[in-house]
Amino acid sequence: MIKQPISVIIPAAGESQRFHPRGREKRVSKIYSELNGEPMISRVIRVLSSVAQVRELVIAVEPGSEVVFRRKILNPLKSKKLIKVVSGGRSRAESVWNGLKRVSKECSYVCIHDAARPLVKGEWVTQLARRMNGCDGLVMGRRVIPTVKLLRASGAGDDIDRTLDRSSLFEAETPQLIKKELLLKAYRTLGAGAFRATDDSSLVEAIGGRIKAVIQPDSNVKVTTFQDLTAARRLASCEPTYCFGLGFDRHRLVPHRPFYLGGVRIQSRLGPLGHSDGDPLLHAITDGVLGAIGAGDIGDFFPDTDRKWERARSVRFLKKALELALKKGFRPAQVDATIFLERPKLGKTKRTVQFHLSQVLSLPIDKVSVKAKTLEGFGPEGSGIAVSCQALVVLKPSE
Repeated sequence: MIKQPISVIIPAAGESQRFHPRGREKRVSKIYSELNGEPMISRVIRVLSSVAQVRELVIAVEPGSEVVFRRKILNPLKSKKLIKVVSGGRSRAESVWNGLKRVSKECSYVCIHDAARPLVKGEWVTQLARRMNGCDGLVMGRRVIPTVKLLRASGAGDDIDRTLDRSSLFEAETPQLIKKELLLKAYRTLGAGAFRATDDSSLVEAIGGRIKAVIQPDSNVKVTTFQDLTAARRLASCEPTYCFGLGFDRHRLVPHRPFYLGGVRIQSRLGPLGHSDGDPLLHAITDGVLGAIGAGDIGDFFPDTDRKWERARSVRFLKKALELALKKGFRPAQVDATIFLERPKLGKTKRTVQFHLSQVLSLPIDKVSVKAKTLEGFGPEGSGIAVSCQALVVLKPSE
């Protein structure tokens, strides 16, 4: 298992000649084609940015399109990872080389992934990092299933020489994880010949490096033609797309504070102490939404050190989290919340809170659950000096 930060290189400068019908004068790169409501390249960047060990992404785009790429792709993503955009080359290998030269010194390993493989999963990179032991690089791919025959090098081009043993054949895909210095050495050693390579690991093999194969059974379609895009869309639509987030919040109860639960003020001689209005239920649900989309927690967006949020109504926090989720293509599907409170007894107030939450979340009332528990004297909640809430939030793709 490597512990050093990883730099991801994404070659995305192809002309997409086989993707468009013949005779079309102006071609838009296939990486901008939509997949589940977002451009293919956005999906690739979003997934790879979510890998904790990835420090940065270096993306090689079509020369002259750097500014447009940042405006149309990177700005809407608002990724927290460092992303560098470089000018691509005339070949895939040249684009990787241009990206390799911009990799940060802190990164000892590079992970190269094709922009045209949009079904990549973050756990694949983690798996490669875990298995990088005693070798110079790892290639993710699959065993060859069809029968493969070798054509004769001389004579008629359609004459079969022999049938190959498919048990020893491997179809190389991406991502590929390689030691940075060794890949740099390969480019420098092989010179112009390196730019004709169609596979990054083959360069390391050519200078004597040790490369291992990692078999993965999942779909990893490379979009070359429009028919490939249709297949990728079909496969992507079958993926489980629901996201889950768990939120929790606890506040001390003190005199002279209003008591808000789920945006509803309840009658009580004590109220939650907090920088904002201290609504523990809305805080828990907000954290659940942020957690479901991997955006951090409520303190990252609304810190208690900022006077702007002093005594602010917590419904503002939830609405902001919902906006962030919508930008990533998700909206609430269901919320299941539990309030831990000794007194006051909530009784019918739960129904009022449930109704208010259903309106804020734009959900049917039967998709919002609000439960209340006493802790029978145990802990600060049971002693009546604190209130806590937990919430399970389920998000689904927005229409």
